[in-house]
Amino acid sequence: MASSDTSLETEFAPVGTHQDWWPHEAMKSITPYPTQWVKIAELTPGPASDVRQCALIPLADVPDELARTHSRVFLVGQVEISESRGFHSGLLDLFGGRAEFFCHLRWVASVTEPSVEWAWPFLWYWRAVRRGNSWIYLDSAGRDVELARVRVQGQDDYCVEVQAMALRNYLHTRGMAMLLAIQINQDHPEAPSVTTEEHTMRCDWASMEFQTYDYDGDRAHGKLVAASSLHGQYVILPAQNAPGPAWCSDEEPADYPAFTYDTDASTGGPLTVEPTPANVGIDGSPGPHFGTRVYFQPQVLDRYLSEPRRYTVTASRINCLNVWGLSIGRSSDGLVEVDLYDLSRMPTPEWSHWKSHNVPPSGGEPDSGKRERERLNRIASSPDTVRDLRTAVARANDAAQRHQNWPLWRPLAEPTATEWQTLHAPVVDDMSALLSPLLTLSKVLVDSLDEVRIKGALSTPPKNPSTRTLGLLQLYLTEHGGTPDAVKPLRDLQRLRSKGGFAHYGGGAVQLEISTIAPGLHTPAEIFDYLCHNIIQALASITETLTAAGP
Repeated sequence: MASSDTSLETEFAPVGTHQDWWPHEAMKSITPYPTQWVKIAELTPGPASDVRQCALIPLADVPDELARTHSRVFLVGQVEISESRGFHSGLLDLFGGRAEFFCHLRWVASVTEPSVEWAWPFLWYWRAVRRGNSWIYLDSAGRDVELARVRVQGQDDYCVEVQAMALRNYLHTRGMAMLLAIQINQDHPEAPSVTTEEHTMRCDWASMEFQTYDYDGDRAHGKLVAASSLHGQYVILPAQNAPGPAWCSDEEPADYPAFTYDTDASTGGPLTVEPTPANVGIDGSPGPHFGTRVYFQPQVLDRYLSEPRRYTVTASRINCLNVWGLSIGRSSDGLVEVDLYDLSRMPTPEWSHWKSHNVPPSGGEPDSGKRERERLNRIASSPDTVRDLRTAVARANDAAQRHQNWPLWRPLAEPTATEWQTLHAPVVDDMSALLSPLLTLSKVLVDSLDEVRIKGALSTPPKNPSTRTLGLLQLYLTEHGGTPDAVKPLRDLQRLRSKGGFAHYGGGAVQLEISTIAPGLHTPAEIFDYLCHNIIQALASITETLTAAGP
């Protein structure tokens, strides 16, 4: 059996008169065990041309298929109708073999772009979708991975490639091998007429021939052209341990990182533990470190917050699309806490990121809500300012709906709707981290107020005709018994915006404004939390005012 470093170059040594004509670079890439990209459908124009076609065959058929003088690859992918065989679908080879269609390009004369056609089970297995000239799937960590790609210059110049380890994982799952027919031709017009030579090789994964010959390539001058050709077929074999698609991945990690979970009282050194089955338990039997808490800097979340369409982050959980999720908590001193059992179940490609933010506990109180939910099986919530803010907005809108039959805030359009659903407190100490969440608050709580309806509901028009949204809301609430400063926290947001703090945070006037609005607070997380709590109180006051006013 071939070894992992086997290639056609190692198995088929150049012989004959013109050894320098052998396509050495192409021969290096012809291997039963590729690890990068594989050309599975190709046509390049002369004088150096490359033709490749593919099909799938059962592993048991490999010896018989390699022994054939004409590859069955050429017998799939074409519909035929005959009196003797009836309708032939093209999904299997025409003469009753078991070679099945995998991929090819199809052209229509009036169409400038080809149709790249795949065997649907391959795309279904990876749940792949086309993006431009590539096909993309999600790996076990929920990240985009390029599965295949196409390059098209014309009907006689194209190439389709597939990611080798993804292909070989699919082959392993199916119990198949890929059969590739290839023909690499090259003209040598500088050479005189050559004698025909044929050199063949046969091994357990390839059947090839290298040939030199003359052909009538310059009829106008009656000149023969010297040429060479490497042609035949070979197989790509499956890989048992290659990563699979996210939905059925059972990847076994090559090694486990050691996470710090505490400090040794006697030495001051770190106490570490690996998220192995022996430590966390298996088959419903908890291990000795099943519930061991591991702590991380809050910056560990920044990676996920930066992609709100892929990740949803709350105070108690991270969700990546429908691929994976992780239960988290927040200690009283702001660290992110995760049980070792939950770490053991997260995608292994994520471990290195979490390891880089791992810290020992710093004395803060653990998240009591997380403990009650997961250890005591009780219904309990963890502190979550953003959740409370969304609830307060919903209650104020409901109170307005009951009072006047229309909500104060209009439905959110994109991208604001997504920004609101993925809103999160800053997790880094750079003050510019306030920019995005405070801008979202301003767009949701100020810009989305229904100014037209609020103004129309006033019993007395404003004295100043230029009074805008927040001024109109204050007048409206005052008419219904609200406090004179009911919208002050929302005005604070506007004050920050008017200082340019959202667009060009640079200290100076903006920092002075922040210190006035949130005195004594210095970190972005503290300032955000303070502003949100003030807004929540204002929203509660609005709800109370409109509820008391009645329908």
